[in-house]
Amino acid sequence: MARELYNWEQLRSYCIIALNNIKNKHKYLDLDVDEFLSELDPLQTMYGKEGVIGLANRYLKEKKRKRL
Repeated sequence: MARELYNWEQLRSYCIIALNNIKNKHKYLDLDVDEFLSELDPLQTMYGKEGVIGLANRYLKEKKRKRL
């Protein structure tokens, strides 16, 4: 399967939808979309495409190790 590429606005939109889905599923979580976006937007210029994928995968691996 080919890897799909998204522009920043599409990525941002997917993040907003995912965050709202989490908020609706877990009513007890106090998540603010605007606060999330204020953390997300600087990442666009902070990391390169490949670097951000590696960093995200490292965070996921760390989380998995903590659960074990």
